[in-house]
Amino acid sequence: MASQLHKSKIAFIGGGNMAAAIIGGLTAKGIDKQNIFVSEPWDVNRNKMAETGVHTTASNAEASRDADLVILAVKPQVAQGVCRELAGAWAGRPAAPLVVSIAAGITLGSLRQWLAPENGGAPPHIVRVMPNTPALVGEGASGLYAGDDVADAEKELAAALLSSVSKATEWVDREELLDVVTGLSGTSCVPYLVPLLSVPSTNTDTH
Repeated sequence: MASQLHKSKIAFIGGGNMAAAIIGGLTAKGIDKQNIFVSEPWDVNRNKMAETGVHTTASNAEASRDADLVILAVKPQVAQGVCRELAGAWAGRPAAPLVVSIAAGITLGSLRQWLAPENGGAPPHIVRVMPNTPALVGEGASGLYAGDDVADAEKELAAALLSSVSKATEWVDREELLDVVTGLSGTSCVPYLVPLLSVPSTNTDTH
């Protein structure tokens, strides 16, 4: 699935520190910068991103228009508005992109509601991810959670994305475990993270 990641057009909605870390990890693994698009409203952050050689814009719709994979990397307080904007921008697409959310605390249910097309169609497939603070320097551990509608190939794509900044990527079978990851992310408890995430699961195993 790493090969599929190399073929994908990847859009980051938000160009903050975690987005920058993931982009750095992706390009270090050989992902073509011309396949990475970043929307960022703040000029300073956008200019920093542009200096790395990726495409940048202030428009969420423009960044994600042709994307295969969209990483929602915005602050929780603006997530609803951004998601509704994206839902409108994707209305004419034959298929919505896979969405990977790193917005802390925003549940899968909320994301589905906000990203659902206004015409009542199905929302895009969504994976929630919680990379912890060491991911900023490529030393992280990431917990991932997806609903039943997400295919194994999509889960593998999301895991490949996060492996660019994580030494361990583990699927959890209960969404609330991602909140535990959030609590550990800024502490010295990181060594205990992977055993916590390694919860047996029958519906999220990609191996």
